Amino acid sequence: MTGIAGINSIVLGRQGIHVTLYLINSSQAAYAERVWKIHAPQASFEIMTDPNARFPDQSYDLVWNFNILPRASDPSMLLAEMVRASRRYVFFCVPNAGNYSFWLHRLHHRVARQPWDHGDIRWMRPAPWLAMLPDKGLRLCEFLYLDCPWWPDIVNPAELLMDFFPFLKQAPQKAAPENRMKWEPEALPYYDPERYPEIHHKMQRLAFFENSPFRLLKRLFGHHFGILAEKL
Repeated sequence: MTGIAGINSIVLGRQGIHVTLYLINSSQAAYAERVWKIHAPQASFEIMTDPNARFPDQSYDLVWNFNILPRASDPSMLLAEMVRASRRYVFFCVPNAGNYSFWLHRLHHRVARQPWDHGDIRWMRPAPWLAMLPDKGLRLCEFLYLDCPWWPDIVNPAELLMDFFPFLKQAPQKAAPENRMKWEPEALPYYDPERYPEIHHKMQRLAFFENSPFRLLKRLFGHHFGILAEKL
């Protein structure tokens, strides 16, 4: 499932919290604004697109991002900027290299001769981040694994089969991008459980690893991990 930039903060906007989205890609920003106006029409939000923007010290109660830090040229410096702009909390999510199929994802990129575009894998394990928190003036509040389905980490099964077994190129046509299910912004099912009860029921049935109290299971199946920290 392809993500929509800025969508994870809608839950805050729908609760009356003012949100600033920092999306320097203009097309992503325009799409995000469309989604927000449909699913959080009363929300107070703004979108900043200036790539050189610098936020004042202690601008926000929470500063957070999703899958950004490993892609940064200097993740430590970016985290320091997040801390500087926050009054209290910093939260970030990172791809989980401990996922049972992470190696398959890496191998697929190599076999398909596709550049690895998910960031530096050294930053995709918890240890370096947890060790860094005190140096940044942060105290760990919560560590969690999230996005924990049973299927492999960010692997397209159709592309995987075709790249590993070229003679199957004609077989998985049903999984081709033009044949996949597509949700337009007006009908995102996770914002309307009454209209799409069957989808919500199916998602809950698939949440057994997500809801498990056993961290080992979550580490093996989680596509991401998250760290919530508070400024000292």
